[in-house]
Amino acid sequence: MQNLGCVKFLPYRWLFASNLCIAIAFASTSSVTRSLPSNTSSRLCRSNQHIFDIQRSASKMSDKTSGAGGAAAAESYQAGSNSVVFITTPDRESAKKLAHSIIERRLAACVNIVPQIESIYLWEGKVNEDNEYLMMIKTRTERVDELSKFVRENHPYSVAEVISLPIQNGNLPYLKWITETVPGLGSKD
Repeated sequence: MQNLGCVKFLPYRWLFASNLCIAIAFASTSSVTRSLPSNTSSRLCRSNQHIFDIQRSASKMSDKTSGAGGAAAAESYQAGSNSVVFITTPDRESAKKLAHSIIERRLAACVNIVPQIESIYLWEGKVNEDNEYLMMIKTRTERVDELSKFVRENHPYSVAEVISLPIQNGNLPYLKWITETVPGLGSKD
């Protein structure tokens, strides 16, 4: 019975949360708030007798994100332009040899080697269990095909695992470093 007291506040919490989402959406697109009538935009988020001034919030958020001279806009990242590539190897030596060759050829900015993963897989109709090393490689997405070809030609397995996932978001300075470190396809670096 004690928990029933909280139930009466749930609609207010939901209202607050949904209004907060609306406020954030309007604040992140300040052009939308400018097109609303002033009495609508300043009172969209009303909950528990609190009134949030969306126009003021949008202005403050805009100032914080743009910084001096729009630095945040210059620090943007196009989702998927970089990728993480996963490769498994049978031992540490082959992982290190591949990693050094990949970095020397500037096919990637960074290779992490994760020791002693356990792989269970179906191969030639039989379930296998092996200890392997996992390589996590950060590179430009446009270089994944070239990286995959290099691995096929230099990997000890007849069928090497090379799979990639696009990087959607992350630490902008790190993502910028990947892009600067790995030359684009048309580059002469």
